[in-house]
Amino acid sequence: MNLHVRYALLTPLLACSVALPSTMAAQASPVAGVPAALGAAPQAGTCKLEVAAGTDPVEFDLKLAGFKPGSQVQVSGPESFKASINPQGSFTEQDVKKGTYTVKSGGKNHSQTTNCTKPARVPATAKARITDVDITTASTATPKVDCSQPQSVKFEGKLTGTGSGEVTYIWSGQGKRSSPSVNFTAPSATAAPFIVKSAARAAANDPAPKVSVTLSDSTGGVSDQLTFTLVCQ
Repeated sequence: MNLHVRYALLTPLLACSVALPSTMAAQASPVAGVPAALGAAPQAGTCKLEVAAGTDPVEFDLKLAGFKPGSQVQVSGPESFKASINPQGSFTEQDVKKGTYTVKSGGKNHSQTTNCTKPARVPATAKARITDVDITTASTATPKVDCSQPQSVKFEGKLTGTGSGEVTYIWSGQGKRSSPSVNFTAPSATAAPFIVKSAARAAANDPAPKVSVTLSDSTGGVSDQLTFTLVCQ
C-alpha cells in the first residue's frame, strides 16, 4: 500500500519538473508582433567636423551620420542652418567655418542635442625655403648648329628645398636676366626654361661659341652656373 502511495505522489512532481523548462522558454521568447529591442534607446547620431582632403588653405566639412532617415535637424555654431537627413541617415555640409557645432534632432517633446567633434589642430605649414638649385640641361634646336649665326640655347633647372609657398628665383647670362616665381612644394620644383642667344663665330677656324648662365634663389643663398659649348656644323 505504501509503495503505491509513493508512486502516486512522485507522478505529479515528475510532471511538474518536465513542464518547467518549457515554461521558462515561453517566458524567454518574445511575444508575437513585439520587437525584441522594445524599449531600447535609439542609436544616437554622430557629428564630426573634418578637414577636407586636398584643400590649401584648409577647408572643413561637417558630417552627420546615424540620424533618422528623412528627418530634419538644426545645426548651430559659427554657421547655423537646417539639414535634411538622406535615406542613409547622413548629411554633409562642405566648406564650413571651423568652430564648435551642435545638432538638434527629434520633435519638440523628444529633442536630442548632439555635440560635433572637432579635428585635431592643423599644423602650420612651414614657409618655402630653397636650399639648392641645379641647372640640369642645356640644348640647341639640333645637336649641330651653324655657328656663323647666333643660336638659341635653352637651359632648364631644378629647385630643392623645404616647406611650401611661392618662391622667386633668378636666371641670368649673356646679358639677359629673368626673375620668375613658382608655387613651391617640398622637396623640389622645376624651374622655368631660360633661353639665351650665343654669339656668332667670326671664322670657321675660331673656337666654337660658348654661353654661360647662372641660376640662383632670390636671396642669393644658393646658385649654380653652367657653361655650354655649341657643336658647330
